[in-house]
Amino acid sequence: NRLVMRVETISKWIMLATSTSTIRAFTPRAIRKTCFASTADTSLVPVSSTRLFSGSSSNEGAEIKHIGWEEMNSLVNDYEDRGREESGLVVIDVRNVDEIAHTGKLSPNTITLPLPIIMKYNLFALDEDDFEEAIGFEKPSPDETLVFSCAAGIRSVHAAKFAAQAGYLKLINYAGGAGEWFRR
Repeated sequence: NRLVMRVETISKWIMLATSTSTIRAFTPRAIRKTCFASTADTSLVPVSSTRLFSGSSSNEGAEIKHIGWEEMNSLVNDYEDRGREESGLVVIDVRNVDEIAHTGKLSPNTITLPLPIIMKYNLFALDEDDFEEAIGFEKPSPDETLVFSCAAGIRSVHAAKFAAQAGYLKLINYAGGAGEWFRR
């Protein structure tokens, strides 16, 4: 019963967070300020892998590939060695800033983009200019592969689903998350 209430609350919040009126209410600078502020408030972050989107997704053909430590290590090394353009990868950590401050980043070029910010501003649906102004880096192109990580592989799935709704098809979830990454 508690889980059902939690899922209903999260679903209502997602509907509010992704409405166009909500997106228009925030300027890219306000998004950037919010994104990189340290926060311990994770009350709106999903705590289960419950499916948040129904079949009405605008991109039903998108599949999320789930990978383990060895494949993630290979991808991160490729991303660090060859860079974003040559590797075709964008590695995104959706943990909150305070979590990353505690453990460190997965790699020097891993992008920090907390899930609550992705959800609140529906970031992957923004146009390129607003995305870059808000977040401080170039919006991933549909040809790039987005590799998501979080603490345990749950929030990263939800971030990948938001990217799928915005039309991205090449989506990877690191199932082990930072918990596994930093134990190795």
